[in-house]
Amino acid sequence: MTVKTIYIIRHGYRSNWLPEKEQLPILTGVDSDPQLAPHGVEQAKQLAGFISKELSPKPQLIFSSPMYRCVQTVNPTAEALGLDIFIEFGIGEWFKRNRGQIPKPLEASNMKKYFSRVSESWNSHTMTPSQEGETEEEIFNRCAAFWPKFIPKVEQQFPNAECILLLGHAASKITLGMTLMGYKNNRDYLREEDNGDGKTTRIQAGTCSLDQYKLDENTGKWHLKINGKTSYLQNGTEMNWDYGTSKFVAGSDEDIAYRRKLAEQAKRAESLVDGIPAESGSSRTFSKL
Repeated sequence: MTVKTIYIIRHGYRSNWLPEKEQLPILTGVDSDPQLAPHGVEQAKQLAGFISKELSPKPQLIFSSPMYRCVQTVNPTAEALGLDIFIEFGIGEWFKRNRGQIPKPLEASNMKKYFSRVSESWNSHTMTPSQEGETEEEIFNRCAAFWPKFIPKVEQQFPNAECILLLGHAASKITLGMTLMGYKNNRDYLREEDNGDGKTTRIQAGTCSLDQYKLDENTGKWHLKINGKTSYLQNGTEMNWDYGTSKFVAGSDEDIAYRRKLAEQAKRAESLVDGIPAESGSSRTFSKL
């Protein structure tokens, strides 16, 4: 059979996005590999409820980035559907070349110590991101090279699978989608046939947001049918990110600092209008930016 439906989802709200005193420890010992915040755990449960009860067709296979927060996000869905989780480095995080040391995520054998649903029966290195980091062009090239290797590999190992789910990060979620549909770069606007208008619409990448891609079997082309769905989340879209308007890598310290700065500026402006002094905000006052 042929893979005909692909869901791509971003992980939930990260612990290191909270104020420092509220952050949870990194369990894996891998740099930049935080747990989900309690809010992210709730998002993962809400996502699992939607997928298991409402989404159609249902995923038959689950693939996750090797980062803890990604496996943690998709684990409730795997539990609800009774599926294994396959680790796949090809959909992993984007680290820029100027970052310095690039984190080396856990292999499936070690991640299985934390999540029993993780299976070692998949060769996790369809593609492996460079340990020197990647430019925006290089992550695009990585994802473009990923699909021609990954889909035939899935169809060979799981010949009855028509619907699969990939759980990754904002940058990889967007780039995987753009390369799957045959766009030339990460910043293109979506054409009408891909649920866009060609002028303003890009792939949305809020936390725990879901995209659905369908294969046109007549043309062999993939099209985006659901873009960044978050209606199943109690707080809707949070921490949305894209290559065109965001100044920093998604979820990085610089990104979070910038979002907090914007939130504080907006709060001060609001207090001036209302004539009420601005108060210190909650840990997620900037989360919908």
